[in-house]
Amino acid sequence: MAETDFNHWLQQLATVRLPTWQALPEFDLYMDQVITETDRYLRPLGIEPLTKSMVNSYVKRKIIHRPEKKHYTRTHLAEIMIVSLFKAAFPLEAIHSGIQQAITADTTAQQAYDQFVTRINAELASLDQATATPLFSANDTAYERTQKAAIRTILYQIITQQTLHVESKPVPTES
Repeated sequence: MAETDFNHWLQQLATVRLPTWQALPEFDLYMDQVITETDRYLRPLGIEPLTKSMVNSYVKRKIIHRPEKKHYTRTHLAEIMIVSLFKAAFPLEAIHSGIQQAITADTTAQQAYDQFVTRINAELASLDQATATPLFSANDTAYERTQKAAIRTILYQIITQQTLHVESKPVPTES
């Protein structure tokens, strides 16, 4: 990819925004509709297209909740989008653990999803902002871009894995 092509692609990526909870369909969806919606939102990020077998696997492995009478809700769509985003870098069980960690007694699925979307949209927006420390420079070779992205992915994965590990340890109770 030529440098100008890469810079154009990066600028395009910086304009991508994931939908908030309210922007997700409020009516129940069938599997084909879930796949269409997920792909519509994630295709601009270059995420692998979703398939029926992927969704069925997520349900079977209890990564996402089982649909009611083949109807998928906003919660299902949000879970599937998050799994689709992270599965390239993290094991499904770690993704499930992260989703479970985000939804607490004080936080609903809607609040957790919107917090996530706000953060990822801010990260996307900062990709081409002059005030942010850019990950890539215009003079980077393809190898340098790949190496920088891989390093950041690995570091973020290590931080996330450690956070999940620390958060999943039981808190000692006082006797």
